[in-house]
Amino acid sequence: MSGHEVGVNAYDAYGAGSDAEAYASGFVGLGEDFNETLLAAKAACDHDPKVTGWSAYGEEQAEAMAKVANHGIALSENVQAGASEASSTDEQSSAEFLAGDGSLSRPLNVHR
Repeated sequence: MSGHEVGVNAYDAYGAGSDAEAYASGFVGLGEDFNETLLAAKAACDHDPKVTGWSAYGEEQAEAMAKVANHGIALSENVQAGASEASSTDEQSSAEFLAGDGSLSRPLNVHR
């Protein structure tokens, strides 16, 4: 491309958004699972000298994991929305590039 043109493969972009959504969904409920694991570790270490701070640590990490999940969902929604907008823009502007017979109304920029 010459630097004056932009192209988007809306199908691939939407697929990347779907992938991000799948990755983010893997974090849903992870905080609860992590806290269950901490409770098991706490029970295993429930003898002298006792270790403290399990609950606070678990809550802190669960919040961080929830943030990652929320960011991933937002990322997927933004990528999919961008793909949709690019596709819509292409559709709306396609008529100006076609002549009455369906051929291109102007020559393409060909780089060799």
